Amino acid sequence: MGVNPDIAVFAKALGNGHPIGAIIGIPEFMDSAKYSFISSTYWTERVGPAAALAVLEEMSRANVPEYIAGIGQDVKDTWKETAQKHKISVNIDDGFPCLSQFAFIHKQSQELKTLFTQFMLEEGFLAGTGFYPSMAHNAEIIRKYGLAVDRVFGKLSKIIETDSIAKRMTGPAAQKTFARLLK
Repeated sequence: MGVNPDIAVFAKALGNGHPIGAIIGIPEFMDSAKYSFISSTYWTERVGPAAALAVLEEMSRANVPEYIAGIGQDVKDTWKETAQKHKISVNIDDGFPCLSQFAFIHKQSQELKTLFTQFMLEEGFLAGTGFYPSMAHNAEIIRKYGLAVDRVFGKLSKIIETDSIAKRMTGPAAQKTFARLLK
């Protein structure tokens, strides 16, 4: 990624959720640690390091970064093609495919976001406007997800066309990030 920090901290993701932490860095920072006492919640933990080794081995064997980036890009492509098909305006984040997200470009974008989640639940998917792929996502799951997105975008297109967004919602609109804290 071209990022070379002086110091970096890794935690639970390193052990796929198991307790572990790792601090790595350039020698001038790492050498200063020998002059301090470092205590740890994980001090006697054995599962975390074993899990970390297994995770790193699996990431190397299965080329996890490449795989999940490909799945993430497939989902981004699905959103783009399906939105175009149903004439829905969306802004798809052009960043890293492993952290994909989109937003509706509409005066009632939060309501459409809410309806998207509501309708995707009816399709059997707990889905919002963000997608974070994992190794559990495979071509068949993504195909089914794409079919569901197609049906949901089709519904949303008709709802936008008939200006009946509020009538179709079964609960309150999703709030923008941290909006509740600004009240």
